Order: sequence, then structure tokens, then C-alpha cells
Amino acid sequence: MLRHIFKRLLLAIPTMFVVVTIIFLLVRVIPGDPARAALGDYASEEAIQSLREDLGLADPLWQQYITYLGNLIQADLGTSMVTRDSTWDQIQFVLPHTLELTIAAVLLALAFGIPIGVIAAVRQNSAADYVGRVVSLLGLSIPAFFLGLLLIYFFSAQMGIFPAIGAGNFSDPVDNVYHLVLPAVSLGLIEMAYVSRMTRSVMINVLSDDYVRTARAKGLLERVVLMKHAFRAGLVPIISLIGIFVVGLIGSSVLTEEVFARPGLGKLMIGAIKQRDYTLLQAIMVIYAFFIVVINIIVDIIYTVADPRVRYE
Repeated sequence: MLRHIFKRLLLAIPTMFVVVTIIFLLVRVIPGDPARAALGDYASEEAIQSLREDLGLADPLWQQYITYLGNLIQADLGTSMVTRDSTWDQIQFVLPHTLELTIAAVLLALAFGIPIGVIAAVRQNSAADYVGRVVSLLGLSIPAFFLGLLLIYFFSAQMGIFPAIGAGNFSDPVDNVYHLVLPAVSLGLIEMAYVSRMTRSVMINVLSDDYVRTARAKGLLERVVLMKHAFRAGLVPIISLIGIFVVGLIGSSVLTEEVFARPGLGKLMIGAIKQRDYTLLQAIMVIYAFFIVVINIIVDIIYTVADPRVRYE
């Protein structure tokens, strides 16, 4: 396994190199002049040209690329074109909020989605199966922002149990969790629907395999057959789905962040696009790409732990 981890880490280097190169090119083909966007349409040509020189936009493309790579190697993501502050400082402020929301939503989806899926598969075509399928169908049908508004209406406006907006204070764990509940439930219930349906589908296929019937024929307890043999064998597609969820939630939770007025990476990206802050947009995309690469490596490693049949040469 250590050899495989080392190979994956080595492979991550050229992967990140290709990704950051694509990001560099994409940002520079966006229509419009970044300097003019930063200063406004009424700025003088002298001021615009001066800002272009300060930002390095007047340099040849290849020189901008070399400077860009050199700064990345030094962990310098650049300076915001709008606020003139470090882009890392802005990302560092919102990133913990996005990560905690993502982790909470995924844990909620796993805690409820896997048991519902297993019960639905074991009791196929029973009342429990139909209820689980209806619940998952509802989760797939309701948009996250609409579910968030419903949660705010019932649990904040009507009952006054949880706050409607804000992200809480990290220095106060109770207050932080208190503000996290509704956004996490909003995203987690929808992801739970996917997890439960995937778990049900996988478990139905696995429970019909020969080795499961053999385990039952040996007289093993049903819970041992389910958890040690059937469920573990079906973990690989579920782990893949969770990896996709984590990657997607980091960047696509912007609607939930908007509904609950939470700071987050997605919300910051939308703001950078609206303000045409290309330096900040570029930095966010690099951070997002980094998380994608890291999460894929973690998922690959978990494969070997979850399923002993997976082997890497």
C-alpha cells in the first residue's frame, strides 16, 4: 500500500501542473480587460496601462506563465485586483466554513443513507423498502436552496430553534454548531438520498452472490453476513460516490451559502466572477483543483482498506 500511495503522490505532481496551466489559460481567455474591470469604465487609459504593468498583464504571455508558476511554487496565490489584499487571506477566511459544511453534510448523508439503503435491500419490496425509496426520491427531487428555505421557515421563523443566517463563531463551538445545523441538514438530506439509493442497489446485487449464500449456509449470524461480507464487498462504489460528493459540495454549495448568508468558497468565487477579480478567481480555482487531487488520492487509499479484493501492482 505504501508503494501505491507513493505512486499516487508522484502522479499528483504532473496532474496539478496540467490543471494549473489550464486554469492560467482559461482565466486569460475570459472576455474583457482585467485592468479596466478593476478601475471602471471611466478610468483613464494612463491609469489602466499603469495597473496592467503593476499586475504584469503587459508582459508577454509566456513571461506571465513563468511568473505564475514561480509564485505558486512559493505558495503565493497573488493579490486581489479589487481589494488589493492577499487572495490567500480571503480564501483562508471562508475555506473553514466550506469544509465544515461539506464534512457535516457528508457525515449526515452517511449516517442515515447507508442504514436506509441496507434495510431497503434486505427487506426488498417490503413496506420499509417502499418508504426508503419514497424518501430518497423526495431528496432527489427537492433543490437544496428550496429545502433550505423550508428549514428556515419551520425551524427558525416559526419555532425559533435555530438561527436563520450566519456561520457562527469558531471560538465558540456550541454557537458554531448551532449555526451549522440547518445548512448541513439542507445539503445532507439531499446527499442522503443518493447514498441510500446507491447502497440499496449495491446491496441487492451483493446479497445474491455465491459467497453470501455460502456464509449463510455456514450458520453465521445475519448481521455478520451483512456487515462483514456483503456490506464490505459493496463499499467501493459507495466510497466513489462519497468522493464525488465531497468534491462537488466544496464548489457547488454556493446556493446554500447564499440562502443561509454563510461565507464560503463557492460564494467567494461567484463574487470574484461578478467583480471580474481574475486574480482571486484564479486562486480559488487552484485551491479547488488541489482539493480534487487530494480527495481522489484519499479515495484510492480507502479502496484498499475497505475491500481486500482491491490490489495494486
